[in-house]
Parts: sequence; C-alpha cells; structure tokens
Amino acid sequence: MKKDVTLVFAGGDARTVFAARQFVSDTVRVLLTGFDRFEGDTRGLMLVHLPQDALLQADAVVLPLPYTKGGGVLNAPLAERSMLLEHVFSLSERAKAILGGMLPAEDERFFDYYDEAMMLRNADVTAEAALVLAGNSIGGCLNGANAVVVGYGRIGKRLAAKARALGCSVTVAARKERDHALIGMCGHRAIGFDALPDALANADFVCNTVPAEVFCESMLLRMPAHVPLIDLADSIPSPRAVRANGLPGKYAPETAGRILADSVRRILIKEGIL
Repeated sequence: MKKDVTLVFAGGDARTVFAARQFVSDTVRVLLTGFDRFEGDTRGLMLVHLPQDALLQADAVVLPLPYTKGGGVLNAPLAERSMLLEHVFSLSERAKAILGGMLPAEDERFFDYYDEAMMLRNADVTAEAALVLAGNSIGGCLNGANAVVVGYGRIGKRLAAKARALGCSVTVAARKERDHALIGMCGHRAIGFDALPDALANADFVCNTVPAEVFCESMLLRMPAHVPLIDLADSIPSPRAVRANGLPGKYAPETAGRILADSVRRILIKEGIL
C-alpha cells in the first residue's frame, strides 16, 4: 500500500462514516467533511468543518450515494450548510479520483462506485430491512403470512427468496413471461399485473419494488386497511404507502458502509491510489 494517502469523504449519512472507517490505517489518513451534525462515533477519523480545509489535501474524494439530490448540491444531510457540487469539484483539483454513487463520467477522474456488485449486495440488505418493516407492521411472525412482491428485479428476487425462507407464501407480480418462469422455478406463485387486485385482497403484507406507477386507487381499495404496503421504489402516491427508500443506510448503516467501502476500494486499487 502506498504511503501518505489522504482520502476525503464529503457528505453522506451514517453509512459513509462506517465506510470511511474501513480505510483508516498507518498509511491512510481519512478526513470527513459535511458531518457537522453527526453525533455518532468518529474515532480514528478527522472531522473537518470547512470543506476547503479537507478537499485541498485529497488524493481521492469519496462522495455519497447518491452523490446529489439535485439542484447542483452535494447530498450532505448532516452538514450545517449546503455544499455546492461546483465548489466541491473545484476544491478537489489535487485529487487523482473523485468517486460517487451514480456520478456521471463527465471527467476522466470521475468514477461511479455504484456498480452491479454493490447493487446486488444493497438489494440483499434492502430486502431484509423491508421484511423487518413488514414484521413490525403486522405485529407478528412472518411464518405463514401471504406476501405479495411487486416486481422481480434485484430487490424483488431477494425479497421473494427471503420471505419464502421465513415461511411466507409468496406471490410475485411481474410483466415478463421469462420472469414468470423463474418465479415458478423458485417456488413462488407468479402473476401478471392484471391479477394484482385479487392478490392484494388476500395479502398480509405487500412490498413494491417497481419505480413506475403500478397501483391505482381501485387496487388499493381491495386491500384491507390493516395490510402494510411497503413502497421501496417511492412510486405509490397514496398516503397509506410506507415510504421505504434508502433502507440500507437507515436499517444497517454499518453493513451498508462496508459494502460501499468495498466498491470504493476496488476503484482506488485499480487506479493505483491504494
């Protein structure tokens, strides 16, 4: 490992702090900026109040997932003041690499660490967190419950598998016939979206993973009022939906931080920074 490497983690949430901790060593100095309101454990890390005092020293800068919530502003919910991306980038001229979740490749130094491996690992954490929410909502064991999973992408696959392992009877709604075949081979019941209203009427809990608007008001009326509707894609406009996006960082920030750090490390090693 190379000597005197300075990594700056700018913005993010608790998972970013756990990710930063994975890099602390005798040869790597880790600075955090944009964490003025963080109240957790920062042992081994150096908190820097002014972004310029950290970024001007960086050999590499690690931005959060996602790197922005829009408006040209860094995603830094724990900072006292908004951090403009333009300012962050201009202060990072010394850095050999700038990494971020969903960061576009607008500069040869820009790298998106949210790759397929990280997406799959995040999907697994998201699925587990969603089932914990479901269990808390129904106030009992999930064993024997009728689970409806809407969508069969990365998260939908893990949700269905984990729910079945817990003893749920799992119905998965998906559009593609290919997915229907896979769903059946995994021991679940496959339906199209046209059959979703009947499935909702008999569900004990529902998890939506589809980012498009699938649920209409007439569908929701078929669901008993006590049935939790966990929206992992933030696409259900109804007030009865439980908003559950960004679960890895909220439910398991330490695990999510390790996953983030692994993805960042692969890039830093490949670029010869570590």
